Amino acid sequence: MTIWYLSAPHRLAEEHEALVALASRVSWLDLGALRPDDGGRLCINFEITAAGRTFAARLRYPHTFPSSPPSVLPAEPESWSGHQYGSGGELCLEWGADNWTPDLTGAHMVESTERLLSGEATIEGDRPGRVPSRHDMTLGQGLRFKSFRMVVTETFAEHMESLAPGSTLNAKLLWTDNDKQHTLAPVHLIPDDGEEWTDPAAPRALWANNTLYATKVWRLPDGVVAPRSTTASDLRDFMATHGYHAPSDDGEPKMDLLLTWDDAGAHLRMFSKDADETYDITVVAAKSAGRLPRAYRDLAGKSVGVVGCGSAGSKIAVTLARAGVGRLVLVDDDILLPENLVRNDLDWTVMGEHKVRGVARRADLAAPGIQVDIHIKRLAAQEASGVADGVLHSLQQCDLIIDATAEPAVFNLLSGVVSVAHKPLVWLEVFAGGIGGLVARFRPDLDPSPQTARAMIEAWCAQTGAKPPRADRPYESNGEAEPLIADDADVAVIAAHAARMALDLLTETSPSAFPNSAYLIGLREAWVFTQPFHTQVIDLGGPEAPAPPPSAESSAAGAALLCRMIKDLQDEAADPS
Repeated sequence: MTIWYLSAPHRLAEEHEALVALASRVSWLDLGALRPDDGGRLCINFEITAAGRTFAARLRYPHTFPSSPPSVLPAEPESWSGHQYGSGGELCLEWGADNWTPDLTGAHMVESTERLLSGEATIEGDRPGRVPSRHDMTLGQGLRFKSFRMVVTETFAEHMESLAPGSTLNAKLLWTDNDKQHTLAPVHLIPDDGEEWTDPAAPRALWANNTLYATKVWRLPDGVVAPRSTTASDLRDFMATHGYHAPSDDGEPKMDLLLTWDDAGAHLRMFSKDADETYDITVVAAKSAGRLPRAYRDLAGKSVGVVGCGSAGSKIAVTLARAGVGRLVLVDDDILLPENLVRNDLDWTVMGEHKVRGVARRADLAAPGIQVDIHIKRLAAQEASGVADGVLHSLQQCDLIIDATAEPAVFNLLSGVVSVAHKPLVWLEVFAGGIGGLVARFRPDLDPSPQTARAMIEAWCAQTGAKPPRADRPYESNGEAEPLIADDADVAVIAAHAARMALDLLTETSPSAFPNSAYLIGLREAWVFTQPFHTQVIDLGGPEAPAPPPSAESSAAGAALLCRMIKDLQDEAADPS
């Protein structure tokens, strides 16, 4: 490790000179000696006199100085300022990692410390002076040392506002533990009378694997605000004063958790079992951020069939769920095994399960409330004809079908389905060796049939003089050569492009963001790609000429057969014997 004051002694001299010069021209600063701490970081103790008080502090240079700023901390663990990272922590001064430049010195940090302490020591009315903050704390910074937090969704807030003032309810809070951090969310409310309420923003998939913790909820009377950071006895006095009545299953207000709702919003309080104290749990109010394009607003009414929930299909399905698609129809018969984890969007939590169930759960976790229909079936394989017919009928009801199998037999079957149902199709293929992939679409009345399009794509590839780099099945190599296998990053790129094309179709973007209907997407220099991210466009043209109308003779013969069939059915109905 390079030690800056050994490798750049001239900067060490400049730092010392700047500090000595500052101390010589001001009366509030006394300097100590430069010393390295146990970690080898250069430090200097100093004292600042502000508003009649002496503050003993330490200036500590980081190992990465002068690329990053020094820190100023109390010499002893003390809380000095509202601009401090915890009691005994460093002060938040005018310069930090976000605006530091190497031409600044430790003397600038010491001057900033004096301005902060003097400014806050000033009395404004009956309150300490306020020093403007250089920046706002992010939510993550504020919660860094909070072991417990509760997330309040917009739907929960709206429901609480709709309750009659003074209402009390039994409730269940979803309690999740993750690496010593505990998160709660109110998901189920049970009133003494009226309908139970379940938060639609909380995915039911979580309920089976996490604790539902019973608590009490109190919607306070209008204008009444619950006290924060109070004792248990004082809180019970407050509850009695303002008419708290326990829900029917609990005669006395003896609870471990109490969630109150007032004009300030939600407040969750944990009671100590052995002492007259309570613990306030930090509440995080979730808000709708409007992070999806306006064009996606109608996706809740759309349905998409995804055939193949492997590495590409699993990613596409979850992406569409996040985008707001209201219904997915998933078709796959495969199960998740450890070797699938290198590319599939699923993980060990669903190991050994059918992939469609795992993807359905993941979609629900990403977009609570989405409807997912699963079919543990294999198309174009050894399945009963009636079974395959049921799956295909379900796919025909979708607004879009995606073939994520890269299997020619499945593609042929789906091509017929979309042609008859007059529905669009998107298909994709990831080439071996991570060189890229293919994304293509069929739009009724705008593109040639899928079979024709595939033939055109294969003809275009043949003209290059080299076959497309497709892997053998399973992923095997010839001889002792390394197998050509695409990794997760390769699959993710091609799957993302396919999802983007699918969303373009579902939102009926006009004109389409994709001028053509077939693209070869390169990820590195190989085959037809001259460089990374080189895209080759295949012009498929428009739809084929419509088939000639049937002859008058065949139409007449068909009509006669229909009439005869109807007559036979009528006769059977009239004479059941």
